[in-house]
Amino acid sequence: MTDDLLARAAAELFARHAAPAAVRAIQEGGPADALWAAVEEAGFADALVPEAAGGAGLALSEALPVLLAAGRAAAPLPLGETMLARAALAGAGLEVPPGPIALAEALPGEVPRGRIAAAGPAAWVLLPRPEGGAWLLPADGATREDSSSYGAVLRWASAGNARALPQADWLAAGAFATLAGMAGALERMLEETVRYAGERRQFGRPIAAFQAVQQQISLMTEDVFAARIAAQLAALPGGSGVAGLDTARVAAAKARIGEAASRAAGIAHAVHGAMGITAEVDLHLWTGLLHRGRLRFGAEGHWNAWLGAEFLRGADAESLAFVRARLAPPPLEETTP
Repeated sequence: MTDDLLARAAAELFARHAAPAAVRAIQEGGPADALWAAVEEAGFADALVPEAAGGAGLALSEALPVLLAAGRAAAPLPLGETMLARAALAGAGLEVPPGPIALAEALPGEVPRGRIAAAGPAAWVLLPRPEGGAWLLPADGATREDSSSYGAVLRWASAGNARALPQADWLAAGAFATLAGMAGALERMLEETVRYAGERRQFGRPIAAFQAVQQQISLMTEDVFAARIAAQLAALPGGSGVAGLDTARVAAAKARIGEAASRAAGIAHAVHGAMGITAEVDLHLWTGLLHRGRLRFGAEGHWNAWLGAEFLRGADAESLAFVRARLAPPPLEETTP
């Protein structure tokens, strides 16, 4: 299936099963069974699992359109996290359990604790271990300590019934799953902002006709397209992380998309005016996803500091050489006519 066909199939699925009203219902605690069943039936959750293990065997770059489509719908699902977790399980020769898998940010404590997204289904939780590797724990075996719009803190009495996964950069994996959804949400937010600016009239003409509004939307557009390119770079193969992730590219992408999210969300709300902060307007579905995503699995400061430390490890390297070696896409293969 080509990227265009996959993107179209994903867009149609989320349009049917993750319309704004359905997303609101799930965020308010309603069931997500129908949405997840549709995702499973389409094979999206197993997109990165090798064909020999029953999956589609796609590369990250090939599966990216699905994650962008999920972000465009603000679908409250751990889809990217499930894709990566299932790929890691299959790659380690372990059984892939049914159901969605949420990737947690590990929290300190004497017992397993972690924070996952507050809304959406999770049959399993992949929790990184302090000593390396990760546990795969049943979500229904956890006690919910705290919950907010940012996330829910889960605690398990022990890891006695957990499955052990090998060492991997799970923070980068979570960051990639998050940034891909953010890039999709940015695109949808831009479309909604342009549409609203064309419909809202002031002083006898659409506000999109005013130069000040046009300038702000132009700045927003720059950030949205930069975010799309950053996500595409982060999805390129060549790293040693989960499903071939390269942590340096993920770091740069998560930082850049976080910056874009902050500016673009501000412009979107400025264009919408007071209407934009009301619960009845769908804008908050995307701006909320973006603000939560900025904080999940490392904010801009964390990943910029990580990149700086990586650069300083190579004391003799020039900054341009570092960018070319660690962040730039590989050169295109030359073809003979």
